[in-house]
Order: sequence, then C-alpha cells, then structure tokens
Amino acid sequence: MSLELLKRRVTSLAFCNLVIVAVIGVVIRSYPLVSISFPSYKNLLHAHSHFAFGGWVLPVLFVLVLKYFPEVETGIAVKHLRNIAGLMLVSAYGMLLSFPFQGYAAVSISFSTLSILSTFYMTVVFWQASSTKNSVSSILFLRTGLVFLILSSAGPFATAPLIAMGKSGSALYFNAIYFYLHFQYNGWFTFAVLAVLYKMLERNNARVNSRLVFYLNAVACIPAYFLSTLWSHPPVIFYIAAMAGAVIQVIALFLLLSDLRQIKWEKKFIRHIYQVSVIAFALKIILQLMSSFPGIADLAYAHRNFVIAYLHLVLLGFISAFALAAMLNGNELKVKAVLRFGVILFFISFLLTEMLLVLEAAGLSTGFAGFSYPHLVFIFSLFFPIGAFLIWRYFAGTIDPFF
Repeated sequence: MSLELLKRRVTSLAFCNLVIVAVIGVVIRSYPLVSISFPSYKNLLHAHSHFAFGGWVLPVLFVLVLKYFPEVETGIAVKHLRNIAGLMLVSAYGMLLSFPFQGYAAVSISFSTLSILSTFYMTVVFWQASSTKNSVSSILFLRTGLVFLILSSAGPFATAPLIAMGKSGSALYFNAIYFYLHFQYNGWFTFAVLAVLYKMLERNNARVNSRLVFYLNAVACIPAYFLSTLWSHPPVIFYIAAMAGAVIQVIALFLLLSDLRQIKWEKKFIRHIYQVSVIAFALKIILQLMSSFPGIADLAYAHRNFVIAYLHLVLLGFISAFALAAMLNGNELKVKAVLRFGVILFFISFLLTEMLLVLEAAGLSTGFAGFSYPHLVFIFSLFFPIGAFLIWRYFAGTIDPFF
C-alpha cells in the first residue's frame, strides 16, 4: 500500500469512527428513556470514551501530522506508518467490541494497552523523523505534544496497582485517571493542533509570537494538571500551582489569538469551522481559569453535566472542528452541499446539547413544549450521527476510491 493510499484509508476510517462514536453517544442518552439491560450504562460509556480517543482523535491527528509535516513524513518508512495505523485501529475496534461486554477486564485492558503501545511506536518514529528540525516552532509543539502523550500513559498504568492496593474509587485513583485525561486533552491534543496552526503560519513566513506561545503553554501544562485535582481539596500549594498554570495559559491565549489572525483559509466555509474551534479553545482556557477558584471547582465536581459539557467542548468543539477544517484545507475538490448540511447538523447538535447540559447542571429549567431534559438532550443528540455520517460520506467519496 502506498503512503497516499494509506493516508486516504486512515482518514476515511477515522471519520467513519466518528459516526460510530456519535451513534454510541445517542444510545447512551437513551438510557434514561428506555429500559436497556445490556450493555450496562457504565460499560457502554467506557466503550464510547475509549473509542472516541483511539478510533477518532488519535488516527485523525496522525493523518494531520503527515499532511502538514512532509519533512516528518518523508523521514519515516511506509511500513512503520502502516504498522502504527494498523495498531491504532485494531486496538480501537478491540476496545469498542470488548468494553460493552466486560467493562475493565482482561480483554479490554489488553486492547487499551495495545493502543498506548501504538502511541509509543508513533512517538518514536515521529521523534526521530523530526530531530533535524527541532528548532522550528511547529516542530517544538509537535515534539512536546508527543512527550505529553507518553506522560499521559502513567495515569492508566497507575490504576492497576492502585486497584490491587484496594484504592479503587479513592481520590488518588481518580486523580490518576484525570492525569491521563489532562495530558491527553491539554497536552497531546492541544499541542498537536498548535503544531499544525504554526506550521500554516510558517509556510506564509508570518511574524508571530510562536516561541513565547510555546514556552508559556509548555510551562503551564504541568501545574494546570492540578486544576483536575482541586475537587479532592489538596493542600493550598496545589491551588496556587493550579491558578498559576491557568493564568499563564490565558496570557498565552491572547498571544495566540493575535497570531491566528494571520492565517488565511481558502474557503469561507472552512474558515467558519475553524472559528468554531478557536472559540471553543478560548472558552476552554477561560473555564480552566474559573475552575482554579475553590468554589467553582467544587461546583463543577458536584454537577457531572458541567464536566461532560467541558469534555465535549474540547473534544467536539475544539479538536473535532479543527480536524475537520484542517482536513478540508488544501482539498481542491468542491465543498459539496452534503458536506455543508452535515457540518451544520453536527454543530447545531453540539451547541444545543452543550446548552442543555449547562442549564441542567445549573439547576435551570430545561423543559420545552412538554419535553423533559432527558427527552430534549436525546432528540438533539440525534443530529450528531446524521451530521457525522454526511461528513464521512463526503470524505469517503472524494478521497478514498474504495468507496
């Protein structure tokens, strides 16, 4: 298989997997409305989250790096890229099929471990291929994101010993999980996106604050982890570290927004998708700053829907919107009506469900025309898989001859 065909296949499968993630999300939101005995809500939720990471985000970021960093791509043998893609997708489908049946058990944990090992493999080959360009800002973002990707694995690897020690469900156990999530969301995901953005600016020879933005974000990422631990009321030093990380991120945000004004998108439609991503990222940083205050941190922990809304803001609003815009950018084929309709449906669903999650968590009325909150969030979630399917069909029909 040629490199170009491999990238087309992985791109198509990644967007197909986004459809599957969206379908599972709808099923999860049907649980309060209908009686479902199998799979259990908890097991299906695990399948949903693990497959979202391993089946959608990881493959699409893998392709974006290859697309925007040809100097990295040309330094890697096709067999290694094929192996990495294969391990990613096999582990993702393994988690998708095993978690609903057994939750965290031997088979699902094996596939989760395989997914982590695939990221180790990817990190090694990307790191080696980028070593000659490690002074370029975009490469610094990429390589640091890979470091955070590896660092995040300490979270899941720590959970097994904690369970063996009888600490399952303890503050330490949950903080190990949050360690993984933080260095995925705020480490690898964020730095990979920033790497691509600054690569775009470098191609245009734009004068930017890239080095300062990089160092501020890199310095802030580690203390910002403590934002995820404030729910357990740690010693005051952790509150100070968390707030320091959040403030540094805000400073970096203003510099970043100044730089991003110089990016020119080929089509207005793609620019609008990109703007959704930028707005979501800015909200993410502001919410992290707000969560550094003890009262707000306790409020967020007490209402699960605040946490869900935040995670979806990052995964759907920031990462998915950017991935879609970046994949469309440079595509010479016409933006078709089916794609426009799919994108509109997807982001309308995102906006409406986010509003419902926040309103319900805030204790405000979410009833409308006789429909309760569970009914409304389920109905509006239906647009997710429809929109994702139309987006996938556009990509499958234009870049992958297999379809």
